[in-house]
Amino acid sequence: MIKRRVVVSLVLLAAITGFLQAGGQSIPKPEDVLGFKVGDDYHLATYTQAMEYFEQLAASSDRMVLFTAGKTSMDQTMTYAVISSPENLANLDEYKSIMRRLSLGEGLNPERARELAARGKAVVYIDGGLHASECAPAQHNIQLAYDLANASDSRTLRILNDVILVLVFANPDGMNLLAEWYHPNVGTPYEVSSMPRLYHIYAGHDNNRDSYIANLIETQHITRLVNKEWFPVILYNHHQTAPFPARIWTPPNSEPTNPNVHPLVVRWQNMVGSAMGAAFDAEGKEGAISRLIFDTWYPGYVTQVVDSHNIISILTETALYRYATPHFYTISDFPEQYQDLTMSAFYPNPWKGGWWRLKDAVDYCLTASNAVLDMASKYREELLYNKFRMARDVINRFQAEPPYAWIIPEKQMDPATTSLLLNRMILLGIDVYKASESFTCDGLDYPEGTHIIPMSQAFALFVKNVFETQTYPDLRKYPALWQGIIRPKEFSGAPLEAYDQMGWTLPLQFGADVRAANSPLTVEMTKVSTACLSEGAVSGSGSYGYLLRHEANNSFTAVNRILKDGGSVFWSKSAFKIANENYPAGTIIVPKTRLKTDIRALADDLSLQITSVARQPNVSLHKVSPVRLGLYQPWTASADEGWTRFILEQYEFPYANLHDADIRAGKLKDNWDVIILPSSRRPSSMINGHTKGSMPPMYVGGLTITGLRNLKDFADQGGTLIFLDGSCGLAIEHFQIPVKNALSGVARSDFVCTGSVLRMEFNNEHPLCYGMPEEGAGIFGSRTALVRLPSFAKGKEPISAARYPNDSLLLSGWVHGDRLIRQKSTVLDVPYGKGRLVLLGFPVQYRAQPYGTFKILFNAVFYAGLS
Repeated sequence: MIKRRVVVSLVLLAAITGFLQAGGQSIPKPEDVLGFKVGDDYHLATYTQAMEYFEQLAASSDRMVLFTAGKTSMDQTMTYAVISSPENLANLDEYKSIMRRLSLGEGLNPERARELAARGKAVVYIDGGLHASECAPAQHNIQLAYDLANASDSRTLRILNDVILVLVFANPDGMNLLAEWYHPNVGTPYEVSSMPRLYHIYAGHDNNRDSYIANLIETQHITRLVNKEWFPVILYNHHQTAPFPARIWTPPNSEPTNPNVHPLVVRWQNMVGSAMGAAFDAEGKEGAISRLIFDTWYPGYVTQVVDSHNIISILTETALYRYATPHFYTISDFPEQYQDLTMSAFYPNPWKGGWWRLKDAVDYCLTASNAVLDMASKYREELLYNKFRMARDVINRFQAEPPYAWIIPEKQMDPATTSLLLNRMILLGIDVYKASESFTCDGLDYPEGTHIIPMSQAFALFVKNVFETQTYPDLRKYPALWQGIIRPKEFSGAPLEAYDQMGWTLPLQFGADVRAANSPLTVEMTKVSTACLSEGAVSGSGSYGYLLRHEANNSFTAVNRILKDGGSVFWSKSAFKIANENYPAGTIIVPKTRLKTDIRALADDLSLQITSVARQPNVSLHKVSPVRLGLYQPWTASADEGWTRFILEQYEFPYANLHDADIRAGKLKDNWDVIILPSSRRPSSMINGHTKGSMPPMYVGGLTITGLRNLKDFADQGGTLIFLDGSCGLAIEHFQIPVKNALSGVARSDFVCTGSVLRMEFNNEHPLCYGMPEEGAGIFGSRTALVRLPSFAKGKEPISAARYPNDSLLLSGWVHGDRLIRQKSTVLDVPYGKGRLVLLGFPVQYRAQPYGTFKILFNAVFYAGLS
């Protein structure tokens, strides 16, 4: 729950009194608390310092209050500010209620909506610091808060009267981590060196890819703020990687455009971007550019996730050198096409070079934020009424056309994981219901209790966006959409890719059975606050032990808890039958002997269906033993490693991180049974790491040839190495195994598939794919398709546990040249000495999103402990 933060302390009162007694301003300037001005060279405020200043500012100003969103991943308190006029702050509940009613569009007619729009205030969400190394936006938050709290000009007073600003530090942990890395390096050869760790403890840069699934706690906080409490008219997410030499990128966006967005959102994005451009030129700030690089196709960003919630999302990318270090540019530094400073429709005022400082970037951020606030003020009533209009348009649309609803049958391969998907939808502002009676839809019968997401709700476009399969537009067919020239030219090159993923359908990623209702539904149903497709239960009362389904991700949490408590666990080597019930290969068997874990409490906590049996199944068994698990964490910070760490912790796998020095030291088998190597697009970067002189010495060098030799020795002595997606190239290139990558050396013109969902076939009688369906979905990642080669060594042939089928590979997104990967393997079990290499040739744990394939990684970890 969001809590208002009451800021009252003797320390703060004494500080404010000190300002007054010293004859200074009653409202402290940032430098009075920070000890330096915002944007000063070589100075970055930490989140801790920013909060110290915000507390003093809120205590001394009647225009600002602080609220607590919750804890961060590193257990800090995530605090945000709300800034407006004192009168508005005194009536926040009323204005929040108006925003909610207009946004949801329920129980209102146009006349009443206009009355509310006239009375309401425009809520605007602005954040900074999501990507911590893009440090100007977070620093700008501090200056923006002061400016709004202190200014007395007519424009600011108008904005404060018309607008309620929700000002958020989107990554508090990263803001501290970055400053703590940078400041000790100032004045050294490593002043602008990149961080050796992720600037979000789990996700790094990928924290901006999490928004449509909300795995991260910070994402969950932001989601609640936006979709449950404040319902802003505009959400502005600052970034800092403008296309060089431009000084800032603003909307309009590039193509393709996601189709599941109300046209008014797109129109207003363009209007706000144009207002920003006009503001830069009016203030003599050169270098604002638009309409290239950044598209709106992928809905996982902080911005695009809210487009389908009828919120005008704004992204900007301000220019960055490195941290708070200044840099001087000349025209000769520019790419050739920019050196003659040619004016264009979307770059009308080219930057001419010169010094670029953190202060410059902060000032550009401030200009952009003020342009957003000014637009929200000037068009307040229209923007508020548009919230109602868009909501009603969406509701009316799906009352008249399919899909009329999404139906989620009770019978699922992994009910708890499907429930998680529905609960994330609820968090994202979607209404989920349960049928109060049985019903029929599209010729199929459904029982009472079936979960339903009706599309007659304001945010239905979001559900459609993430539940339907994506058909990525081949932009070669539509040159007029993206070529800004008088006569569009035909384009015959390779397909044009999106900035990020091209397909993401969440039910496919979750392995969930979710069905579109193509006929209108007539059924009584009740809204639920929490979805649960199957309550945890233990059935039967047999004396031998318990059976758990391998299909359920939460079964792995149960296994980890049982092993931790000293219990015994087995996996069946083949399918079997007990009491006319069929159990597949891999069924988890837990004898009651030595069992200390409360199995009924386990079932309740993890929503598991557990069966008690009277006798041991008549089937050969694998004994599952605990394994000593190491996860390689390179100093070239890897988001794939971070997400893997996140998943291991969520499912309670004990592990430790291994760094380059640990692997170079050798004797790995003395301490580890399994080592995971995260994905890397360039295996050479894992070997070489940071070059000498580019980082402090402890972070230099990578695995090196010595580390590679030690990894080979580890596997040769009986260890298991798990190579994730791109790191399979390391195994293929350096371990002399009879495997090749079918896509190695293939030109882009012959094969394109970036972040799409493809069909796969799984051998679910192999331990690596226990619990998987015979056919399912997987994300295609970094150009890997595995081919087994003949081996002259008996018993050393790679075994394929999963592969692409021979036809119809694409499920969602885009694939060009799929003939090259048909029948190629995606999971290989490769014997190596006394141990094995497990090659997972697709990202089974990609960004912690494809819950349906997590168990392949979990199986690979336990594979080393099977006997």
